[in-house]
Amino acid sequence: MIDKKVYKILFFAWWAVILVLTSYPKLRSPVDDSLNFDKLAHCLVYFIYAWLFVKMHGNNISSKTLKKLLLLALIIPLFDELHQIPIPGRGFSGWDILADLIGFAIVIFIFRKKISNRRSSHYED
Repeated sequence: MIDKKVYKILFFAWWAVILVLTSYPKLRSPVDDSLNFDKLAHCLVYFIYAWLFVKMHGNNISSKTLKKLLLLALIIPLFDELHQIPIPGRGFSGWDILADLIGFAIVIFIFRKKISNRRSSHYED
């Protein structure tokens, strides 16, 4: 089992990767953009970011952790889009924020389900 400290390092390293990649002038997608590869990439990048956030809080996932994740989901994608405004070829995109939020939402859904299952198993005991 990976230690919470390792997940914490990975969480902050992943944020640094996101900032570096979104600080470059517009990168061309190797895949035809008609497939909306960009939005899928946003969703996946923020899914991983949210997953690392939850894992750095350990296996005892609480409602409090998910509330923090929800707050993070409201702040980080907005910050990421705002910081891209002055970068050549980049700009603010509400669609990118929506794709980011979907990545967060999937993780929130998964861990809310785990919390719900854990609570219902306690009632059955």
